[in-house]
Amino acid sequence: MLRRPQSEQGLESCSPARATVASGCAVTVIAWFVSRVVVGAGWGPARDPFSFRPALWAHGDSWNYLAMAAAGRTFGRCGTPAFPGHFGVKAQWCGTAGWLPGYPWIVRVLSSMGVSRPYGAMVVPWVALAVAMFLVWFGWGRDLGAGRALALLVLFGLFPGSVYNFAIFPTSVALACVVGAVLAAVRTRFFVAALLIAVAGLCYPTAWFAAVGLAVGLAVVAVPQGPAVLLRRALWGLAGLTSLLVLGIHDQLAFDHFDAYFLRQSQDLFHRGTFPGQQFLRLVFTRSLLVQKLMGRFSAAVLAFQAVVALSLAGAGAVVAGRAWRRKQASPALLYPALVGITVAVVLVFVTRTGGWDRSVVLAAPCVVGVRRAPLPVLCAMVAVVGVTTAVVSRSFFAGQLM
Repeated sequence: MLRRPQSEQGLESCSPARATVASGCAVTVIAWFVSRVVVGAGWGPARDPFSFRPALWAHGDSWNYLAMAAAGRTFGRCGTPAFPGHFGVKAQWCGTAGWLPGYPWIVRVLSSMGVSRPYGAMVVPWVALAVAMFLVWFGWGRDLGAGRALALLVLFGLFPGSVYNFAIFPTSVALACVVGAVLAAVRTRFFVAALLIAVAGLCYPTAWFAAVGLAVGLAVVAVPQGPAVLLRRALWGLAGLTSLLVLGIHDQLAFDHFDAYFLRQSQDLFHRGTFPGQQFLRLVFTRSLLVQKLMGRFSAAVLAFQAVVALSLAGAGAVVAGRAWRRKQASPALLYPALVGITVAVVLVFVTRTGGWDRSVVLAAPCVVGVRRAPLPVLCAMVAVVGVTTAVVSRSFFAGQLM
């Protein structure tokens, strides 16, 4: 009798029956709808979940992505005819090369097919989030009851930073690719995993940290299988970072600067802190970051609390995976998402900038699968906490207070 590979066994419980794909689609739609309602709950014009107004979801960097979808990425020295000014701020490099091209490329393809650019830029993240939710259900929720599966997907959909998954922004596209990569790795489809994590890295830079977490997981699981397997898995993990190579080649050909993205990003207009982690400490304890001053005292405190919540969820996923490892019941289905989540969260602690904890942290969301077996009241309490914090922080997004 053929036996199911261990990596697939880790995705299932002892339950003899699992839900159908149709029921999974239904749970996904409901979870997506609930997440959308909560995200817009604190802002009047956004409360109608059937309202399709791109302008409502375009704030801050959204305009850069729309510009890239219209005319491609640009790069050059400030003060030249192509870049006569930079919002009155002294800078050496100007242009949109400081943002990644993956998401605008998708929008541009839709635009070439006749889809309005603003609507395409809004629909892509919405569909991507639904895809990410379905993949979470398919990989980690099929063996759960409908209520528990719904709670898991809502927890995933409302993970800190989730308002940007609905915005004209690339986080949900990157998140869908990260979840797909984790699921592919669990099922030992390493080429697919490397391809998806590379695509994620072309959409949003935090995906690079997720790629590192997944690469570590691949190596850890391969240790008992010998050095040859360990080397192959390590190479597959490193292949997930090929987005950096692709980006460098593209920027060298387009701008004659392979490091155009990093040159543009290095001109941070806001204080980074004098030592790693200082910005995170300011975020949580003194609540004195510029974005928090714009938000007001209450919302600033909620943003600080949201950072703690994200770290706690990532830590919980890591603890669950670690305990399973100690009991020699380690499963890639728990280990990979846990390492992705904790790597993203921990790196953000040390490199936090303005948007680290209101948007970038959302790529740690796969870690929530580690708590899928938590008592249902505890799981629902987690959903309630992230729901309230998300609603409050989302209001600041709509008010234009997040950068």
